[in-house]
Amino acid sequence: MKLRHYETMFLLHPDLSNEDRENAIEKFTNIIKDGSGEIVNVDPWPLRKLAYKVQKQTQGYYVVIDFGAPGDVIQELTRNYRLDERVMKFMTTKLDDEFDAAEAAKKYANKGEAEAQTESDSAESEGKEE
Repeated sequence: MKLRHYETMFLLHPDLSNEDRENAIEKFTNIIKDGSGEIVNVDPWPLRKLAYKVQKQTQGYYVVIDFGAPGDVIQELTRNYRLDERVMKFMTTKLDDEFDAAEAAKKYANKGEAEAQTESDSAESEGKEE
């Protein structure tokens, strides 16, 4: 079974408790895992102000999942997004026809190192200004 590289982003209702958000994220990650998919990264964002109202809401919680899965998993994931009242909006994008978990994980490791370097650079520049 050939895995393709996908990224899905969904917007959760702002009135959800931490436990409800975690349960929603777990539900969607389990759908991916049950369909023989491999999850590389799950990135839940804090409460954000939306650029425009979605279902009469001005805020929401975004969650981004980077994963590899066969195509039929996307159909099941989409079906569950539409049925789940906690999800206000969603989008799944195919990033590549080939999925390499090690390469995808390396991308997130490099991203973390770059963010740490940026933080240390900004701390040094603040120290020099004083």
